[in-house]
Amino acid sequence: MENSSPLNQNNPHYLNLTINQPGSVAGVKNAGFDGIALTKGDNYNFSVYLKRTTDYNEPVVVQLNRADGSVISSGTITSTSGEWKKYTLTLQSDATTADACLFILPKGKGCICLDMVSLFPQKTFRNRANGLRNDLAQTIADMKPKFLRFPGGCITHGRGLANAYRWKATVGDVAERTPNWNTWGYHQTYGLGFYEFFQFCEDIGAKALPVLPIGISCQFRDREIAPISEMKPWIDDAIDLVEFANGPVTSKWGAIRASMGHPKPFNLEYICLGNEEDDIPAFRERFAMAKDSLRKYYPGIKIIGTSGTTSTGRDYTSLWKFSRENQLAAVDEHYYNDPDWFLNNIHRYDNFDRKGPKVFIGEWASKDDRLYNAIVEAAYLTGVEKNADVVELTCYAPLLCNEKHQQWHPDLIRFDNTSVMKTPSYYVQQLYSINAGDNYIPSTVSYKPGFKLTSDNYTGMVGVGSWGTQVQYDELKLTSNNKLLYEDNFAAASSDWTVQNGAFSCLNGVYAQTSEEQPALSINQKTEVSDTYTYTAKAMKTGGAEGFVIPFGYKDAKNYYWLNIGGWGDTQHAIERVSDGRKSTMYVVSGSIKNNQWYDIKVEVVRNVLKCYLDGQLIFNLPDPTGPVTASVTEDVKANDYLIKLVNSGSESISSSILISGMPISQNAGVTTLTGNKADKNSLENPDQIKPVATTIKVSNSFEYMLPPYSFQVFRFSKGHPVAVKPASKPLKKK
Repeated sequence: MENSSPLNQNNPHYLNLTINQPGSVAGVKNAGFDGIALTKGDNYNFSVYLKRTTDYNEPVVVQLNRADGSVISSGTITSTSGEWKKYTLTLQSDATTADACLFILPKGKGCICLDMVSLFPQKTFRNRANGLRNDLAQTIADMKPKFLRFPGGCITHGRGLANAYRWKATVGDVAERTPNWNTWGYHQTYGLGFYEFFQFCEDIGAKALPVLPIGISCQFRDREIAPISEMKPWIDDAIDLVEFANGPVTSKWGAIRASMGHPKPFNLEYICLGNEEDDIPAFRERFAMAKDSLRKYYPGIKIIGTSGTTSTGRDYTSLWKFSRENQLAAVDEHYYNDPDWFLNNIHRYDNFDRKGPKVFIGEWASKDDRLYNAIVEAAYLTGVEKNADVVELTCYAPLLCNEKHQQWHPDLIRFDNTSVMKTPSYYVQQLYSINAGDNYIPSTVSYKPGFKLTSDNYTGMVGVGSWGTQVQYDELKLTSNNKLLYEDNFAAASSDWTVQNGAFSCLNGVYAQTSEEQPALSINQKTEVSDTYTYTAKAMKTGGAEGFVIPFGYKDAKNYYWLNIGGWGDTQHAIERVSDGRKSTMYVVSGSIKNNQWYDIKVEVVRNVLKCYLDGQLIFNLPDPTGPVTASVTEDVKANDYLIKLVNSGSESISSSILISGMPISQNAGVTTLTGNKADKNSLENPDQIKPVATTIKVSNSFEYMLPPYSFQVFRFSKGHPVAVKPASKPLKKK
């Protein structure tokens, strides 16, 4: 590797290959990424920059070989120059293989320099030069997405400022783009840069939604913050990106866009500033600088802010307030939660402020790619679609994953060098996208009397605890139907309690927890109760950062609920659930507690209704669960169709009567169904184990339909004569 006379200053390193004793084979070999996949009869574009020294002017042979060394395709560069020059060949494969290698074999002896070696299939998406892999790009296009977020999350702000994704390094001649590694541990040539991103969005009819860093690197990777005196380049990046996308060819960056082959503007509408930022003064100051400059030069651009890394917490609450104060177009929410969370939060956006910024769910998924996860996500989206007047954009993440280099599940699309696999979640996203409709039609789901909605959710034992906090408890009491079942004043130690974590002891007539365990829990073994009970206790915080944790409905160490008072740095109260060992937050309200002050806590359960009180004030009122079926009804104005989405997230089939007022005639309707075994996954070996099935059924304004367990159905049928939409209907936004 040398850098004394590079191709350009953006890429200072190149390879100097010296052959002292020529033989049958001398040169360099590249095995690609887990092999190079070739298809028989297809053409591949090879290019390389070469520069010879004075003692070398021999041909250079380029070969594609099998793993056993046999040649699949070969071409020859007959002569070379003493200065850097680009050479190209077209190589046609005479075989289909997944593990070819690329060889560059200078003949004779002497020195030759190489840089910017490239091998591309001619069959790229839309046959674009330097284009995208056709099958992957087509799989994204088949979702009919309304927008595409790029380049993603933590890659944007990077591990340190030098590692941030700077879009200006990704445009222009590919050989002159400055490459970079990323925080997920792999190298980026930036061959796919912002020009290719904008072009791909245009090709598939999607709006571009770029995410830009604002001078603050990832807080989880030794955060660095650009000094205020050095913020101009970061702010200029935002302003100049709009010019690159939308500016006239007479502008600096518009001219660069035109020189790359696109004189017409890309019509950029959105810019997201920052990614999962903490609410620190440095962020607020730098965000405001970028926001103010964008509004000065491009007031029509919609600016999207951030709400941190989770769906709750101190940063989430304060960043939403900050975004409202700055009158942003939308706020980027990120959450990866267990399936229970999504089922318990279908109504998350029902009571959101309709006057504030819109919601951009910029990253979300249910932490696996089983069918059940997809069904839960489909159920959650019925609530999102219902609130499409406030949720403007939704964006599942991550989008793509190489099967041989995976870091987690979920991923929407998984692939290797030759195959693509669509997860069940992919089909949910696709079905929502192509069946979004234009207006939301209010609907109701009801159950026949006697239908069992849940199974003893809140039955079990009760306990006490804390999270990173020292606490004391007293006057614990458990009653059912006005009958005392258990009480403890902690006058003496008792064998009724089993400590799971923490340091609990009876001290001066209280039950004290003195450690900083997260969590510290003690469960009372004498308090197993049925479906109707009232649990009360007095509690006092004596130290630490958070508050009280009150377990109830405790069945075993992997299945229970708790009331969290003063969680998330003493900013919120919540109902949380542990199911099969995984904890998810169900319901959250703002709130805090004080040190050295006694509080009265009450948990009241009447069958499936849960109420929680703090000092006599009702903080949670959870009504009867609505059951396993969720629904969304929309209308496609252009097609004059109704669209009904029905999700059965339960384990049993449900016979449903579907009533549609105003549909005057019987007709054939299309039904698309996604269902199967709860734990089933697609794989590269079996990519179609779970996939939608389309059928046709006869429907009228009242018809019967069996909803399979763990299923998602989309019905599409003609409205017939126009039906008036109620004024309460909410317009759908982009999804």
